[in-house]
Formats: sequence, structure tokens, C-alpha cells
Amino acid sequence: MQFVPRPDADVEANLTEFIRFTRDELSVFGGSEKWGNIVWRQDDTVAVFATKLARLKAYTRTPLAQPFMEFAKAYVKYRYSHRPVRSVGQWLSALRCLEAALFSVHGRADISLLNAVVMDVSAEKCRELFPSETSWLKTGLELKIIFDFCRDKRLVNALPAWKSPFRNKPSLVEVLTSEGAAHRAAKVPDNAVMLKLADLFAAAGDDETKFFSSIMILLMVAPGRISEVLRLSTDCIGWEEGERGEQQMFLRWRAGKGKGWTKKWIIPPMQNVVAEAVKRLVDIGVPARKAAKFAYQYPDTFLPHAACLSSPSDDADRQLTADEFCAALSIRPTVSRARPHGSKVLWSQVRPVGKWVKKLIEEGCTTYGELGKHAGRTYRGRWWPYIDAEKSVFVWDALCLHRENEFRKWATPRHFSWRLPSQCEVNVRFTAAYSHSLFERYGLKNEDGSSIRLTTHQPRHWLSTMSERAGMDEFTLARWAGRAHVEHNRCYDHRTPEERVEVLRHLMIDQTPSVIDRFKCMQPVAYQELGVERLGVAKATLYGMCTHDYAMAPCQKQRECMTCSEHVCIKGDHVTLERIQMLEEQTALLLDRATAAHENGVFGADRWVDNHKWKLAHVRAMRMALEQTSVPDGATLRIPDGHDPSPIQRALIQAGLMAVPQIETLKLPVARLASEGDKGA
Repeated sequence: MQFVPRPDADVEANLTEFIRFTRDELSVFGGSEKWGNIVWRQDDTVAVFATKLARLKAYTRTPLAQPFMEFAKAYVKYRYSHRPVRSVGQWLSALRCLEAALFSVHGRADISLLNAVVMDVSAEKCRELFPSETSWLKTGLELKIIFDFCRDKRLVNALPAWKSPFRNKPSLVEVLTSEGAAHRAAKVPDNAVMLKLADLFAAAGDDETKFFSSIMILLMVAPGRISEVLRLSTDCIGWEEGERGEQQMFLRWRAGKGKGWTKKWIIPPMQNVVAEAVKRLVDIGVPARKAAKFAYQYPDTFLPHAACLSSPSDDADRQLTADEFCAALSIRPTVSRARPHGSKVLWSQVRPVGKWVKKLIEEGCTTYGELGKHAGRTYRGRWWPYIDAEKSVFVWDALCLHRENEFRKWATPRHFSWRLPSQCEVNVRFTAAYSHSLFERYGLKNEDGSSIRLTTHQPRHWLSTMSERAGMDEFTLARWAGRAHVEHNRCYDHRTPEERVEVLRHLMIDQTPSVIDRFKCMQPVAYQELGVERLGVAKATLYGMCTHDYAMAPCQKQRECMTCSEHVCIKGDHVTLERIQMLEEQTALLLDRATAAHENGVFGADRWVDNHKWKLAHVRAMRMALEQTSVPDGATLRIPDGHDPSPIQRALIQAGLMAVPQIETLKLPVARLASEGDKGA
């Protein structure tokens, strides 16, 4: 729903109507019922309307001043309704700076007092309230959005155009100073550290080391994020036949930041390692998956386990003794001189672990039935029975699931519990700051004797940099890393300036690069090189190169390149081949739908059947030719001329003034395509 300001109303009336509209008409963040709350929640998004002019902590906050609070809530609610995001923190940071500026200039927080002076002071307040230059940059951009919004919606009097004074600093990845070198060294671990990680995985003898080293191994074999590994399922390993008939391993991977589901291909030398890592994670998580599945099948029922002193199914409503209560919850009672080991446990000696356990003891709700209800509420997440909002993996199918206290030597694992580790829990076990890091436990150190420090995101930088050094093309690297945009590769490319210069030196050669090399690099390719005697440069398409002379006539094929004789495909470019494979799948699907429509008697469907058959035959034939190993890389392929007569030729044929050209029989799955040599002949 859009708020449209009234041109005949003043700014005060528009502001009042805007606040009313968002409060009463929009349903996000609980609708109008939650309007008065200082904290709003919508799924995983939390908005805290607290000022920065007073102490702002997790449990210490002061509300924004009125009437600015009303505008801030309306702005956040309206903007979130049109563009839901995971975090509105930057929006609120900009609003807090604006509130501080209004107080500084006018002595009160009222959005109707916004003017050019307040806009400039807002930027100054940003420097005062936030410490980092990155925060200044992001908050400045959000301030500009707020000012433009107020101007466009006529919520304040005429505002001048405003530009954020904060400028983005050049990326340290490409800076040649010592600061840039230090940044690159901090981001990318050296090969010796990664070999130490492999040694740790091989030497792992306890469950904690096996579990967390396996997670790091999955980050080491293919560039990924820790959040993506934690979302893997137990059946994440898949196999697919390669081009030469060999079996290739991949991981079913859901990449973050909008990329979605993809396949993480595993190189053959690492396939056994990945299989072992997945097996370890599956084995360790068996009890946790059993508990989660039991909680789903039998809601609010306590899981019977070997440590229980009585049967939960038989004594569901009986008040438990302190001994039974501790045994059921895996609680170690307090040991003192008054109560040595082996004696009867008193309720005063039970150490509550968690608020819900303490509450049960205080209220006397110590039955197996109450334990089952509270245990389920404690471990079921917001997206139960799934692990996250995508609802693609059930909790009991999560690969990295484990029980609470699974890796604590001083505590007993809770048999009825399940959980996923956090990024912090993984990081802390591989950093020197952790007194019992896994590297320290197994005596693994850097070559200079210092402690090893490795974070979960460093293997991603390491793999990307090593791939760049090995010559992997940008498109393949972006797909392998699960990135939504190819240009994001540059943020993970930590090659030294000398390495970059060396790559450029190899590109600066005397002889002209081949057609396929120039096509991959989007460099000009002349018509003559594609078998057409005409001056000029061919145009690149999604599937190859177009040799049509646009100076004589516009395109007559309506971008149906794969059935055009003037279109050339070049063997050796996997990007265009994948696009042709996708086009083949789409055309086959359209053919099936058209065939079904024709069988149902839909008028005109027979014409579409013929059209899709003709197109599918050419697309499939071209795909097969490009996949043949006998066709050398760089070969140019096109359909025969007889398959694509020009409009003038069609008119002459219909008038009987020209003989019908000999058309080759195109049969599936084998078809003959004209090559560069045929075209020149």
C-alpha cells in the first residue's frame, strides 16, 4: 500500500495522515496493537526505538523523544512494508542521529522542524555517536534516504538536495600501501596453517575435535560461509556423472545472500575427506536427531532415556524425587560434606540449570509431563520443525545437530535436547584467545612457535585467492563460491601486486589472441574470422556471436538466435554451453505443454508444437556438437543455410521463381551442423 500525499494539504496534515496510515493500515510488526511498544518484532527482524542520547544497552534503553517517536515508527513500518529486510539497524541509527540533530538545533525532536541546518548537523552527530568510518558511510546513506523520503512525501517544508559527506574509502584489497599488505595477510591464512587444520582433522580423537574440525574441513574444500554449513542436511552428498563418464561428488548447498540452492563440486582428491567429515557429523548427532524427532512425533512428552530412574510413560503425572529429577535432566547435584557421593539428593542441593528448570522447582511442577512440555518449548526454535525460515531442512535432518553439553567435560549431555552450534562457538575453538583451543590441545602451532588463530571465514578467502592464482575464470569462481554477482570476487582476491602484474604480463603478448580467448574476454571478433566476407565486428549474444548486418536491416528473427543461420556458436566456452543446455530444457518443457494443449483440442496449439519441435531440434543438435570431444576448441558452428531461408528467398519460393533449397534431414539425437570450413566453401 502506497501513501500518496495530498497536494492541497499542508505538510502538517500530510505528516499526521502518514502516521495514521502506517499505524492503522499496515499490518507488519503486529499492526496497530503493537504501536505503543518500544520494541517491535517481525520474524527475525527486531526494531528498538531507543535514543542514542542516553545509555543504550541490551536491557538499558530510553525511548525516542515525542513527537519524533511517532514519525520514526511510521517511517520504519512503511519502509519495511515495501522492502522487508533482516535488519533495520541502519535505519534506526540514522533516525537516532536525526533526533540528536533536532535537539541540538531546535531544542526539541520534531520532524516538522527539519531544514538544511539539521541535515548537516545530522552528519556531525553521526561522527559523535558512532566510532567507525564504515558506520558513518552507511548511516550517511540512510540519512539521505530519510531526507528524500520526507521531501517526496511532502512531510516537511521544501528541503534542499543533500549529499552525504562521507565517502567510501578504497578497498584495502587493492591498496598498495603497508596497510593493504597487512589487510591481505590478515584475511588469508598461509598454506602451513591450512595443513595444520588437515593434521588436526586426521588426528582427532575426541568428539569435540571430530565435530568442529569436520565443520572446518567442509569450509576448506569449497568456499562457503559458516551459516551455509550449519544449514546442511545429513543427505547433503550427491553424485553426478561427469563429461568423461566418471562420478563427480557435490554437496547440496544453499548459498546465502540471495544465491539460493547450488551444487558445491568437490575435487576428486578431497572426496574421501568430505565423506569422512560428513560421516563424523552424522554419527555425533544421532542422539540429538533422535530427541528432535521424538519431540515432533510426541509433543509435550518427555524422552525416555537410560539415565531415567523411572519410566516417564508410566509416571507422567507423579511428582519426582530430587534424585529422579536430577537423573532425568542430567543435573549433577551439589556435593558437600553433608552430602557425600552416593547419598540421597535433597531439593536444596539441586543446582538449577536454566531459568525454566528453576521455575519448575519453585512451582513444584516436577513431573515428567511438565518436563516434557518445558523441554519442548526450550529447544523448539521459531521455525520448528524446520531449522530456519526457508523451511527446507527439518531439525532432525540437520547435519550439524548435537545435544546440549555434548562437548563439555564437566557436564553430562542432556539426552532430550538438540541444538545447532553458533558461528562464535566454532570460531572460539580455533583461536588463540580460547585457552583450550583445539590446535593447542593437539600441540599444533605456527612455524615460529606462536599460537594458531583461524576463523571460519578465512578458508573462504584462502580458497578464492588460491583459485585466482591457479587461473580459474571469474564466472566459475563466483558459481563455486555461491556468490550472487561475479564482481564480488574482487573482495576475496588477496593476491599481491606482484602476482597481479605477472598475470597482466602474460596477457600482453605480441600475437593476436584466438577467437575463443577474445570471445571469453568480450574482445572484438571480426566478421571475417567467423566466415563472413564483410568489414566490421560481430555482436556477442547469450549463445555465441551474431554476424547479421544491422546497417542493412534490423533483426528478422526476434532474437531466436539458435534457429538463425547468421548466428555462430564457438566451441570451448562453458558459459554459453550452460546457457544452451538451459535453453534446451526450457524449450523441451514448452514443447510438452504445447503437445498437451494440442491433445486437449486448444486452437492454434499445433502451430506451437511445430515451432517448438523445430527450435528444440536445432538447440539440441548444437548442444551435442559443442559437447563432442572430436570438435576442437575454437571451432565455429552454425546451422545450415537451407534451414533458415531469408524473407526474400521465402517470397521467391512461394512465387515459384526460386527452387526450394535442399534441406538436410535433422534427426534427433544426431544432426549435422555446418562448420567454419563448410561455410567458407
